[in-house]
Amino acid sequence: MSSKRPIELGRAARLFLLFLSEINLVMGALLFIYPALVINLWPWPVKALAVRFIGAIFLAIAFGCWSALRANIWQRAKILLLVGGTFFGITSIVSLVFTASQGGGYLNSIWTGYFLGASLGNFYFLQRYGWPRKAQDRLGGSPPWDTARWFFRIQTVVVGVFGTMMLLLPSVAQSQFWPWLVATPTLQMFAGLFLATCLATGWASLQTDRGRIRVLLPLDVIFPSLALLAVGIHWDVISSQSPSALVTGVWVSIYAFVAVGSAYLYLFSRKTKVM
Repeated sequence: MSSKRPIELGRAARLFLLFLSEINLVMGALLFIYPALVINLWPWPVKALAVRFIGAIFLAIAFGCWSALRANIWQRAKILLLVGGTFFGITSIVSLVFTASQGGGYLNSIWTGYFLGASLGNFYFLQRYGWPRKAQDRLGGSPPWDTARWFFRIQTVVVGVFGTMMLLLPSVAQSQFWPWLVATPTLQMFAGLFLATCLATGWASLQTDRGRIRVLLPLDVIFPSLALLAVGIHWDVISSQSPSALVTGVWVSIYAFVAVGSAYLYLFSRKTKVM
């Protein structure tokens, strides 16, 4: 490969992303479509709505892996490995703490091992390829995309603030602004996704290469869209357990804003030639 060409994903990285995508696709589909069948396999107590949210996360990660594979160029794909490494890393810690404090059998060990392995795999390739851009990685940019920049800035602030609260002060988050009752580990797992997303959208808000922005958008569309669908299916849970109608309205608005905004940016970016 010429040293003047951007660094591309190697065979090992592509196999890892393909393997991770297939695992998350299967698990995500089972969790989202058949929560009653798999609810007892989760390492801590969960209800059907939470199971569907977790399934939505796994399905979004599967789409994120495929987006990284399609991008192929490392400097465009790398952000999705950071998202995966951060989310699975936080989730592995949450699972490990729960198992250590509450005890658990082989299922807890399997899930914790999977979360930890997925995180280490993502971070391994981040270390192997490196984060800084080399000379051949400086892709052609375009004028600042103000719509995308402000969209990602707003999203970064929202998920950063809520994610930090959910991770560090889960009891406060549960009582004040989470729209239904969940176990603390579940809320902290969701916080892992929020904080991983915060890193990604903060990074995206600084980019001028639309290829780097576009690679993030499938994940940003899939999770909030499926989350809204899950909320619709379990509206009785939301209406009976939410702290207030205002809390419910805020969360529905946030998810709708992210889903619609990301879909718009993705479709608009397809009209622009990506270098």
